[in-house]
Amino acid sequence: MKFRTIHPQDKPLILNWFQKSHVREFYYGKGLENTLKNLELYCQGINHNGRYSFEHWIGFIDDEPFAFLMTTPVTRPYDPNSAYDKWYIDGKNTFTLDILIGPEKFLGKGLASRMIQEFIKTQFAEADFFLIDPAQNNPKAIHVYEKAGFIKVGEFFPAFDPKVLHVMMRAMLKNT
Repeated sequence: MKFRTIHPQDKPLILNWFQKSHVREFYYGKGLENTLKNLELYCQGINHNGRYSFEHWIGFIDDEPFAFLMTTPVTRPYDPNSAYDKWYIDGKNTFTLDILIGPEKFLGKGLASRMIQEFIKTQFAEADFFLIDPAQNNPKAIHVYEKAGFIKVGEFFPAFDPKVLHVMMRAMLKNT
């Protein structure tokens, strides 16, 4: 597996992946709208949307694109009332991660947990923690993230979808 930040020419492929039924099930509404706005900004060379910075990545298997990954550093001061900033630890490098596998032929092959581990190891050696926040009604994703080393640390309703409970999961990458 290889990873690189996306290029503007990757945008049509990624937009196509967002049309897939297995992706639309979990990327929809305001969450999808925010993701697509950030993708557009990133393709214009802008990695900050006025609220937070982000990086967008594409994953390859044998030079074939198969995954879209989004990372954001958690940089705000600790805030116990924030779903994300409550995990901020001064002096520690914490990032969020969102992923999707686009082509159906790569689903159900056990690639996602390996992809997450390899992505973090090769692209974020400096990271202390990673956060990921699947919907509670996505047990496959929760299982994959547990297999990749994440543990459940809380639950919350995201601002973009206050009706769907999400599970906050964290991976500790260094003994801190």
